[in-house]
Amino acid sequence: MARKPPIAALRKLLLAAALLIVVAVGGLFLFGRAGQKPVSPPDAEEEAEAEAGSVLIGEDFDHTFTEGEKPVFRIRGESIRADQKQTVYLQGVAVTLYDEEGRPYHVESRRASFSPARNEGRLQGNVVLKGPGGLELRTPQLQIREKGRMLVAPAVSEIRYGTLYNARSQKIWVHLPEEVFIMAGKVRVEGLPDPAAEPQPPMSLTSERLVYERKRRQVRVEGGAEFLRGRERVSARKIAVHLAQDEKSLEFLRALWDVKGQIAPEGDGNVTTVRFSGKDLSLFMQPGGNQVRKVALDGAENQKARLETVGGGVTRVMTARRVEGLLAQGVLSSAEAFGGVTVDETGRPRTADGGGGPRHAEGQRAVAQFSPEGQLSAVQLVNQVTYRDGQVRATGDRASLNLTAGKGDFLGDPVDVTSPKGRLKAPQVEYDTGAQLVHAVGGVRGVLEQVEDTALAGSPLGEGEGPVFVESQEAFWRQSPSSFLFRGEARAWRGKNVLLATELRGDKAEDKLTGTGGVKTIWIPTEEDNARVRKPGTSGTAKPGSAAERQTPIEVVASELVYRQGAGVLTYTGGVRVAQAGRTLSCKTLDVELGESKEAETMTCAGEARLNDPKEGNTITGEKAIYHLDQRRVDMFGEAGLVTMRSRDGKQVQGKRLIYHMDGGKVEILGKDEAAAAPAAPAAQPGGAG
Repeated sequence: MARKPPIAALRKLLLAAALLIVVAVGGLFLFGRAGQKPVSPPDAEEEAEAEAGSVLIGEDFDHTFTEGEKPVFRIRGESIRADQKQTVYLQGVAVTLYDEEGRPYHVESRRASFSPARNEGRLQGNVVLKGPGGLELRTPQLQIREKGRMLVAPAVSEIRYGTLYNARSQKIWVHLPEEVFIMAGKVRVEGLPDPAAEPQPPMSLTSERLVYERKRRQVRVEGGAEFLRGRERVSARKIAVHLAQDEKSLEFLRALWDVKGQIAPEGDGNVTTVRFSGKDLSLFMQPGGNQVRKVALDGAENQKARLETVGGGVTRVMTARRVEGLLAQGVLSSAEAFGGVTVDETGRPRTADGGGGPRHAEGQRAVAQFSPEGQLSAVQLVNQVTYRDGQVRATGDRASLNLTAGKGDFLGDPVDVTSPKGRLKAPQVEYDTGAQLVHAVGGVRGVLEQVEDTALAGSPLGEGEGPVFVESQEAFWRQSPSSFLFRGEARAWRGKNVLLATELRGDKAEDKLTGTGGVKTIWIPTEEDNARVRKPGTSGTAKPGSAAERQTPIEVVASELVYRQGAGVLTYTGGVRVAQAGRTLSCKTLDVELGESKEAETMTCAGEARLNDPKEGNTITGEKAIYHLDQRRVDMFGEAGLVTMRSRDGKQVQGKRLIYHMDGGKVEILGKDEAAAAPAAPAAQPGGAG
């Protein structure tokens, strides 16, 4: 009569095999769905292993072990053998196990052996474990070691979970007391398409090692881990995951060392690809689901964390020691960056005037916003801010950049904007990339380096060397085409020459300079100007004034100033008043003709012209006056009548034309058509004409 098999020992073996289910459930649901791979045929086994010294126990058996009325497992086989050491050998094994809920698990193999003394065993030859929900494990061999505490599948094995998951590795370990499951050697987990659901992007995970610690609800993927889902990717040397209490969803994921990845939506339309790299990546999940709500990316000592968005032909890159982002519906919506932040933009075509091209910004901290498509769209930078756009560079304490609109707001003490054309400083500056326009407010100080490239070259400031300095309450400065507007108590100077106005506007395209509202200019004649003063003749003309008097500033006051560079004439209108060394010349309109060196040569004062010389006591009125600066002579005309000169004592002299010498007060009265060279009378004395 055949002896009964060691049922208790077989039960331990089969229950241990059932725990392999946790490998599939604990490792596969984490990573998604993937494709099926063929299983390699098992290696040849030694057929005669159980022959020597064995005792036949039974053939064609079928037995169900129960506890009360509840089935625990059922075992079927072609034969069972036992040797003298009580090692049990089974052929054509088929085992059915039942969990606490009564769900069946089926195990099949060609052969099995079990040693009750060592509580160790082995299943061999196309070992297959099948469970509920389509769970399936296939391996050439399954070993039970360490007195039943360790399960090992030493050859290429495959775990499949219905139509959802497929996992493959070269070896599998299961430590039963601690419930630690390990897959090693070319681990690959793939998602399988579900015909009953909407099509999903293909998903896969590859690594050299996968460890699942069930008691801690942690999964570690090590050794060149890479996760792919459609066009999305993340790779790292190590990925660690913490599962929720129900082990059906993620709470936290962390990737370490050489982290790289991208988020790229499917489709060929207007999509944005987000790429990232760093040393340490952390994902915080929404409670009860696998959707990411927060991400943190850290860089290394010598390499910052990098976040790159590519879309619409434009690439924007943000780097920092640490980046923390918030997601909405799986799309990055905002982020904070710390520790030396830089933002770079490329992809804009460069224009012939120097606009376009790359943009660069940096600061110590930043808050970034992203478009619904995921493109980096706006950045607020603080502390040690620097911005470069083409030839324009700005520095300050804070900056708010709208990258999509191409505009930026800067605050500082002060904000400093520089370009080859010059420099502006102000507490607040706005910059429009498309218009290449700087708008400064709150008290502006400027330095215009390329004076010849502005209409200021035609002003009193055109004479001399070096930059033009400007102050005002507000300024608009366009890089190309070159133009400027200084508004509110505008003051410009170059050397000792000064130009004041409520508003000062220059436009290179029109070659025009306009000053409005209380215009005032001050010329300081140079030694070169004085050298051009014609020496007196031999016919009794007045002696020239002193050098100090000839270098006295010439001050012009008017309502408006206009200069057109092509014409070479500077025009003042509205209550014009010219003053030098106490003498004044007033009229309605003043035209100043400039020489090649932009020095004033002739001033033509028209419309109720009036010359007043308090020092000599003379007042001259007429219709027009021409002041020849190189001769220091004023020609007065009375086109609508006579020129009249009144002295301090009330005497009056009239003529068609009058010549007044600024040095010494010499007066010549002429007829309308008489030459200006001949004096009309003896030298005038104080109180009247000669």
